[in-house]
Amino acid sequence: MALAALLGGCAAFGPTDNPIARKLTWFSYLNGDDLRVSCGKEGADRFRMVFNADYNRHVRTYDIIGAPVESGGGAKIEARVIEATDLARLNPLDPLSAARGRTATLQLNPGQFASFIGRLRESGAFEPPPDGLRLPSNGIYWLINGCRGGQWFFSAHPYPSGRFTDARFLEPLQLLDATGIPLPTLPDPDDAPRSLPSAHEQAEGGGVFFEIQVADRGLVGPTATFGDWLPSGALADLLNR
Repeated sequence: MALAALLGGCAAFGPTDNPIARKLTWFSYLNGDDLRVSCGKEGADRFRMVFNADYNRHVRTYDIIGAPVESGGGAKIEARVIEATDLARLNPLDPLSAARGRTATLQLNPGQFASFIGRLRESGAFEPPPDGLRLPSNGIYWLINGCRGGQWFFSAHPYPSGRFTDARFLEPLQLLDATGIPLPTLPDPDDAPRSLPSAHEQAEGGGVFFEIQVADRGLVGPTATFGDWLPSGALADLLNR
């Protein structure tokens, strides 16, 4: 019970390099809780884009922070890539170093930022996701949310689907990504995971497994208590003890 309260009570305040803190606040981060608090109170737009290509293998995040018009406009992109732990990168003085991911920042001028917003709009990023969409942690999808013009938005682009293949932000985003790590090769559409692996497969493979359900305003269920999220694997075992 104490562990469940700890995990559920943590709220995200933006991306973090600490892999433990990242796991404790991941659902809140996906839900954009920290962005919602300030939406409508600050003049600048803020977007968050999360690419999940199996949570245990490859995750990348982009926090896009718009600058106020009075200060010249434009935006800053904070990119982070988190891949499966690579022991070759392990620092003996920092045992968690291999799970911290690689980060990079890039500044966009007003014209570049406006063009990128246009690509997001053309991709349907400001439109709500399909009703009742459920996404497994071993699946492949983009979650995009943020505050635009003082209004909150939340969208999802699962693979395979037209919302994913028709996304027009992928090419410019890769050009703006300064991490040096390319997007992973996608499986054939017929081979893409659409549900969580069986309990036996989870036990054999290890890792953390969960499923989220999205709606037009964000994740279904309160971020403070996991709500309708369905954790499984080692995390579920701990919560059920």
